[in-house]
Amino acid sequence: MTFNRMSRIGALVVVVFIACPAACARTSPAVSESDYSTRIVGVWQGKVGASKETMSLGRDGTFVCRLQPMGFISTMIFPTKGGTIRGTWKITGATVVLSLTGETNERVENAKTSSAIVSFRQDELVLKSDRGDTSTFERVGS
Repeated sequence: MTFNRMSRIGALVVVVFIACPAACARTSPAVSESDYSTRIVGVWQGKVGASKETMSLGRDGTFVCRLQPMGFISTMIFPTKGGTIRGTWKITGATVVLSLTGETNERVENAKTSSAIVSFRQDELVLKSDRGDTSTFERVGS
């Protein structure tokens, strides 16, 4: 083998070892629509607007959502307390409907809201709100 050919093989090996884990991480199995309501149960984390959101969806149809402001001002200069929203959830087809029952340190505009499930994989959930905002969540617990 020539040096040139060996360096191409070496470069290919490096690309495979770097690219494969990144590509393979996004290939968790897709969840079928008929399983949405059972497979969504668990703890999900994502960014919604200017907040980090952690939502816990229970088997009993209840949820608790913790919101923590992100950014330099809200975390360093003027630390703000995160808020909590509680309520119930229900899935109909590919739509998640949240009915809010309480909040702490949050100002809630609507007592009911919905989001379309754009994509649902075992460890990744992409939602599009009724306002048109899209957010991606990663499963962080069951």
